[in-house]
Order: sequence, then structure tokens, then C-alpha cells
Amino acid sequence: MKISFNWLTEYVKCGISPADLADRLTNSGLEVESVTRVSPPLEGIVVGRILSVEPHPNADRLSVCRVSDGVRELTIVCGAKNMKAGDCAPLARVGCALPNGSTIRAATLRGIMSEGMLCSERELGMGEEAGGIMILPEACAPGAGLADALHLNDSILDVNITPNRPDCLSVIGIAREVGAILGKRIRIQRVAVREEGEPAAKQVSVKIDDSDLCGRYSARLVRGVRVGPSPFWLRNRLGLAGTRAINNIVDVTNYVLLEYGQPLHAFDFGKIREGGIVVRGAREGERITAIDGTTRELAQGMLVIADSEAPIAIAGIMGGRESEVGLETKAVLLESAYFKPQSIRRTSTRLGLSSESSYRFERGVDFNGVLPALNRAAQLISFLGAGEICKGVVERISAPGRPTRLSLRVARVNTVLHTRLSRQRIQNLLTRLTIRAEGKGESILKVLPPSYRIDLKGEADLIEEVARLEGYSQISDVQPRATAGGEEKAVSSRGRECVRETLCSLGFSEAICLSFMGRDEMDRLLWDPGESLRCAVKVRNPVSEEYSYLRTSMLPPLMRCLALNASRGNRDVRLFELGNVFRHTKSNAPPLEVEKLALAAMGMSGRVNWRSRTTEVDYFYVKGVLESLLAGAEGEIIAQRAALPSCHPGRCATISWAGKARGWLAEIHPRVREAYGIRVPVVFAEVDAAPIYASALRERAYSPLPRFPSARRDIALVADEALEADKIIGCVRGAVPKLIERVEIFDLFKGQQIPADKKGLALTVVLRSAESTLSEEEIENAVEMIRSGLKSLGCDIRQQ
Repeated sequence: MKISFNWLTEYVKCGISPADLADRLTNSGLEVESVTRVSPPLEGIVVGRILSVEPHPNADRLSVCRVSDGVRELTIVCGAKNMKAGDCAPLARVGCALPNGSTIRAATLRGIMSEGMLCSERELGMGEEAGGIMILPEACAPGAGLADALHLNDSILDVNITPNRPDCLSVIGIAREVGAILGKRIRIQRVAVREEGEPAAKQVSVKIDDSDLCGRYSARLVRGVRVGPSPFWLRNRLGLAGTRAINNIVDVTNYVLLEYGQPLHAFDFGKIREGGIVVRGAREGERITAIDGTTRELAQGMLVIADSEAPIAIAGIMGGRESEVGLETKAVLLESAYFKPQSIRRTSTRLGLSSESSYRFERGVDFNGVLPALNRAAQLISFLGAGEICKGVVERISAPGRPTRLSLRVARVNTVLHTRLSRQRIQNLLTRLTIRAEGKGESILKVLPPSYRIDLKGEADLIEEVARLEGYSQISDVQPRATAGGEEKAVSSRGRECVRETLCSLGFSEAICLSFMGRDEMDRLLWDPGESLRCAVKVRNPVSEEYSYLRTSMLPPLMRCLALNASRGNRDVRLFELGNVFRHTKSNAPPLEVEKLALAAMGMSGRVNWRSRTTEVDYFYVKGVLESLLAGAEGEIIAQRAALPSCHPGRCATISWAGKARGWLAEIHPRVREAYGIRVPVVFAEVDAAPIYASALRERAYSPLPRFPSARRDIALVADEALEADKIIGCVRGAVPKLIERVEIFDLFKGQQIPADKKGLALTVVLRSAESTLSEEEIENAVEMIRSGLKSLGCDIRQQ
């Protein structure tokens, strides 16, 4: 939240600089993200008092003004008509530079020398008003610098308010914190409303139908409304807080929102049918066009503000366009209410609609702050001359707020904080926060938090307040005593880090993607209507159609990442992601979440230079990466040919190890990658993450260096085209398991000498005994056993 330092000092005299205040607030738990100095370029522009205004003798549309700058009188020829003798206005004297870059010079206008210029808001860069000169408050002293006279030199503190401190979402709320931190007294002016005319209760009716969702509703009626632009001081304060000025009535409600933290709304009373307000749940099929111009269908039970016929506002979120205050408005109904936070949060989420009001209502507003904020708005409207306030407040209270009484043990405070604070010291600290604390002996304090501190619900909350005000620097460092726990999570976390380190060392970059996908993306991935991957959990309130489903595979978001890189000319990309996929459950339970590891690669497998021989990533490159991750896993990785959605026919396989299917590996179908605008082959793998983590943490067994030499033999064979390489390698290993050290396929060949349904393979077999040097006879016997095993698979052994 953006807080004006000048505005803040109206409530508490800080006595320190904005930067020092920011440090004090941050150290007490309210993080100030930045302090921005605001100093408009108005050097040389002063306050001028108009002494006289006479018609120009030679021009009907010009006036001749005598203006005092506090030292001397100047003659100013002016084209504006909104000034009179006695008014104060911004004066740019000869030689002064305006914010737009122009310099004021003496000039003769229709025979009269003009010695300066009386300025409008637009000419000063302070607003859009250009229909006349800017009229300043009468209290401004002639000759004073304009920026000083209007207190325009300011500092803006951008405070990050945590969700549990809605009481700080206002200038007064921050002032309370500053007063407590600095030990200063805050000054909140007494609100007195000048009322006149017929009582509001005779003209307005309020009814709360849903008392569970609305605990309090207060309203005031304003007659004789004169809608127009707000004065500069009001528009300036709104602008510094990041709020756009609209008109004097709406600006007052926004001003009070920033000042008190209580959202208000102004209805055009003339458009409220029968003058009655009903707070109720929406009915089936009801719709409302909000002030943002969008028509929304309301779900049954959403809290609305209605008249006798239809909703006129979405309670706590946004008003309706039909009852919006405009230039023709003659009467206004001011609303201030307490709505249940859960109701506002639920409605805001379902409608995808949020506002400054909903932001505060969702976190909780002060039940007892409803009426003071309403009266403050009425006071300001009367002060601005924007309307006459009818007598009385029309109010309904369905669920009175009850104070929360707490107990605070002095011994517990000192045990938790490791301090030696007395009961009196603790009581004084709490009193600075306007928390009533009364002693019962020396051991226990009976505490009554103020109604706006809805975050104080237990003893631990009070101890935190004591720590904040005493100062964290006053609390000594002590090693906490804790028992070990969360072993399962710790193992998973360590495994995850090991996998990250391994993949990063292999040249992969981690991607963190949104867990959403859209219906169009499913079509782009060639997922058929009956495909299980298409059976996705629909998001109730998606950000857009592109993200309307929870992902059933890691493929969609990673393909988007690759496509983005390809569109920026980055073709060599290797990514991995650790995240969840989501599956439907049979009951109404939440969707099943399964953690997966995904690998996606395209382009070259490394950086290309004149010394390197880098190849394009392919199926075998990514399979090798998986094998590196599973170096400590039980059993071998088995890749079984398969036909899967989105995958290239013949370049796709399911991955399993330890007898269980774990995922899949494939080159992505050309039609799919082209749909994403990718022109080079893409290889993708998705496997269960849990066994990968377990493998990463498995202790590596030490293998001593071999004492005896190895023997290498090459075997050439012809096998059926459909016979998988894994079966051939498994057969070789199974023939003489004690002697086989390594088996590799180093050549695959086809040609005229090989039948069309066959393939030629060449194997290298490395034999070694751990007990002795193998004799030639032992080697030949082993090779013969391997050949016999291969023949049993239907392979023909070629003579070498």
C-alpha cells in the first residue's frame, strides 16, 4: 500500500525522516519495499494574490489583473474568467520555466505589458483542468513557493501489508503502528456531521435477509447533490496513492477507504426502486452489469445489494452501472457495511473480479469502524459543498461484534522470547498498541484487543506483539530445542536436490511452469477424444481458456517453453521440470496429484565450436540421461516400443525398471511440434519422480579395480526386425552371468544381403573373471554358450 508521508504526519508527528521511518517499520514487521521522493518541477512558481481584475480595454476576452507576489505588484494579462479580487493563484514570473519546458517572457498583449502568467492545473502538470486558472486556498501566503504552499514535496512509502494485518490497509492504521513504534500519540480528529432536512429513516429502508454473510449495514442519505470535479488537494492525495479521481462523490468514498480502511459505496438514490435496500443472496439466473461495463451472471447464494426488483451491486466487490453516480445524480445513498470475509473471497474468486474494496473485505474490516467511516464521508461531502446530509443513519445490525478476551502469562512471554520483561513493561508495550491489558498479580495479564485487530486470537499473537515493540534486536539468540521429524519429506527433498544437481551438471536447465492447459492445446497435441490424457480436471475459475484445465501430463507446458525459446531464435534447449500432474478421482475428493520428472530437449546436445563434434539430441541421448539418473536403481531400464499420443511412430517407448512401468520416452510427432512453431526434432521423457529420488540417494557400492585381464569378442548376427535389442542383450548376459562384464551393440546394418524382414547387428562382449585369468578354452566355451542362447531367440550367427 502506498502511504503519503505528509498525510501520515497529520495523524502522528514522526520526528524522523521517511527513510528512518521505513527502517523502523520494517524492523517491526511491516516491510517497506521502497521510499519514493515526490517533488514536482515547480521551482520559481509562487503564490500570487489577485488585487484587482479589470476588463482589457482593447480585447473583450482578456482581463488585466494586478497581482502581488509578496514583494511587488505585477500586471498580468489573463484570458481566464474564473478569478476575482482576493483570490490566490499560481504565479509564473518573467524568466520562470514551466514544467512543459516553456519559459515565461514579458509580452505586450493588445497594448498592455504582461509581466508574467497566472497558471492553470494543466500548465503546471498537476491535472487536466484547463478551463481557468488554478484557484488556491485563501490561507496561502503571497510569494510562498507553490510546492511548499500546497505541501507537494512528499515521500511515498510503499508498505507490503501481510494478509493477517488488514488493520494496516489505511493511513490511520499505519499511523497507529508508527505511534506505537515511536512512542508517539496519534491524533484522529473528531467527526461532526452537519445534518439538515427530513430524517433519512423516513426516506430509506434497509433489510438484511442473509445475516450470516452481512453482520452490519449502515447508510446515509445525501440530498441536493452537486456532482463535479474534486478540489486539487483531494485529487492529489488519491493520485499519490495510485487511485484515479472520478468525481467529488466517488472520490470521497475512495479517500475514506484509504484513510480509514473501510470500503464505502455511493448509489444514485434516484435509481433505487422504492428507496429500499435489501442485502440478500443472488437468485438463480440473476445478472448484473457492473461499473466496469461487464455483465456477469450471478451464482445462487452470492451476496448482493438489491432494491425491490434486482441486484444493484455485488456486495463488497463492485457496484452496478445502473445505480452509478453521474452528473445527473441529485441524491446519493452512502453505504458502509461489514460483510463476512469468506463470502467476499468466494464470490470474487468465482467471478474473477477484484477491487480495492474486495481486497479489504476479504481480509476483514473493523466491525466497529463501519459507522465512523460513513460519518467521515458525510462530513467531507458537506465540507466540499457537494450535498446536504439528511438527519440520522439508517442501520441494521444482525450479528453484533463481540470482543475477544485473552490471557497472557508473563512467564510464557519470557520463555518464548528468552527475555526478562516485567509485567509492567509488557503491559506498557501492549498499551502503546491500544491493547487494553490489566494485571492480575505479577503472573497474568487480562487482555482486550481493539476491534480492528482481528489478527489477535491467542496468547502467541500477543507475544509476537511484545517482541515487535520491544525490538527483535533485544531478543538474544538461542538455539531452539526441537525433535527430529518429517523424515519422509526430508528424504524427498534431498533426492529432489540431487536430481537437480545431476541434471544441471548434464547441461539441463530447470523450468517452473504453470500446471494448466487448455482444450485447444489438447487438440494441438493430437489427443483423441477418448484418450485418458484428455480426461482433465476443469478449473472452476480459470484465468483464461488457455489455462482452463489442470495438466494430465508435463508435456503441454514444456512444449510452450520450447516454442517460446524457438520463437526467440534459441534452438538448442534442454529443460527439466519437477512437478505434479493431476488425475480425476471417482468420488468428489480432490484430484490425485502425482509428482513427475520431465525432460525436454531439442537442437544440439552441446555447444558447437571448431574443436567439438556435437550431435543433435535424439531418443538415445535422453535415454542416456535417464540412465545416468538411475545409475543406482535396482534392475535395468527397459524401453518397450509403444504407440502413444503426441509421439512419433516407431520412436516411442514406455520406460520401466524393477519390474514396474515408470513413464515414457519419445520423439514428439512432427505435426505436434510444427503446431507449436518448432522446426527441429523434440525429444521428451516423463517418468515417476519418487523412484528417481530414491535412486539418487542410494548409497553407491564400491567395486575394486579388476585384478585379472579381460577378453573381448565381437559377434555378428542376423535377427528378426521385431526383436528388441534389450532382449538380445539380456540373452547374452544370461548365458554366462558370472563372466559378462559389458555388452554393447556397436553396429546396425541392412542391405541386399539382409532379408527385408531382418536386421544385422554387431555386438561387443567383454568377459572377465574375478578369480583368475580366463584361458582361451574358457573364453571359447563362454562365447559358444552365448551363440547358443542367441540361436534360441531365432538369430543367425554370421561367420567372421
